[in-house]
Amino acid sequence: MSINCADIPKLPGLESISFRAGLSGGQRIVRWPYVAENESIQAWVSGGELVFVTGINHTRDEQNLGQLIREAAQSQVAGVVILTGPEFIQKIPKSVLELANHYQIPLFEQPYNLKMVVVTEIISNAIVQDNLLGKSVRLFLSKLINGFQQAPELIHLRAKDLGISSQSAFVGLSLSYRHNADVEVPSTSKQLQQSQHIEQALEALLKRRHIEWPVLSDEKGLLAVWPTQKNELTELYEDLAQLRERLQSHFPDLALSMGVSSQKQGLEDLSAAVEEARQALQFAIKHPHQKLFFYEQLGIAQLFAAIPQRNMLADFCKQHLGDLCFGRDATSLEMKSTLEHYFNHFGHLQQTADAMGVHRNTLSYRLGRIEQKLGYSLQDPFSRLNLQNALLIEQILFHHHNLDDQSPLLTED
Repeated sequence: MSINCADIPKLPGLESISFRAGLSGGQRIVRWPYVAENESIQAWVSGGELVFVTGINHTRDEQNLGQLIREAAQSQVAGVVILTGPEFIQKIPKSVLELANHYQIPLFEQPYNLKMVVVTEIISNAIVQDNLLGKSVRLFLSKLINGFQQAPELIHLRAKDLGISSQSAFVGLSLSYRHNADVEVPSTSKQLQQSQHIEQALEALLKRRHIEWPVLSDEKGLLAVWPTQKNELTELYEDLAQLRERLQSHFPDLALSMGVSSQKQGLEDLSAAVEEARQALQFAIKHPHQKLFFYEQLGIAQLFAAIPQRNMLADFCKQHLGDLCFGRDATSLEMKSTLEHYFNHFGHLQQTADAMGVHRNTLSYRLGRIEQKLGYSLQDPFSRLNLQNALLIEQILFHHHNLDDQSPLLTED
């Protein structure tokens, strides 16, 4: 796991550094130490730095120290260390401590007689060593996730060498974050800061639960392995729901969704757990109200996902959706979205119209156009059942081929 702010005073040789304020931010991940040499730090940091303020090359009065705390909060730095002694900064002003608490920025006090070269060397070595171990664990887990074949005996042996448990029960977690369609996509540096913040928040949650597993990245977002027992699943749901709510309030322009696998026993099932988590995530992304899905909630979708003959599923989808099947043009997407809302509200016209933000007459007109397009009535319950399943299968097939909403479906032999 990564080095966080709360770990700093615990590193051998750094015991004289004291944690003065911002204790609630102690789980912030330290990416690298940085010694502030200018009046402002904002132009010189990108997030995750532990910023050291010496006062040697620049006068640091109470106003400037307060400014640095504000800039640290805006730039998502890990924390701030202020060196104190008789020559430059005699003590940390009370107002600065209060600001650090307000912004939840970890603030440390370091005596001047503790040399900076020693401090930065200790911290840098700890980060490098942690990264080397982390990369090794990540590589091992990434191979298992991607279906790399190893005998169970070798998996257990390698896991033991890396200091991780290979036989405990666990679930897989898949987290996705994407910008809402109606907002302007921020700069690359801003996106990087957002990604780092989300990853650090998930790492901090794992660490609070004493889970020594790294957070992994893939093309869709983040992956995590969460050891848990059956009686802990409710607590897991609450933890993840609170994390998603907190991140969503911090980044209102992002759509954050999570999927959780069923419980597995042993790392040889890690690939299957991640696949289940990704399937659950797809439903969380599509669902208008529920953004945290457990695989067990998918019901009949589990059966469809387990069918290896994808062409058979595609044929069923085409039979009941007709030209709407796999269509990604605006008209097809609107019709299928209307159907999903209609089915989610059990065919109740007024509730469906309210959920879509349209007039009931507008909804009736759209449903009439859909019936003309499909060639059969939505009043037939058996037809509605087949249509619901066809929409579900289409979603599974898109996930199976790892396609986004604008990609044409590939076919299999």
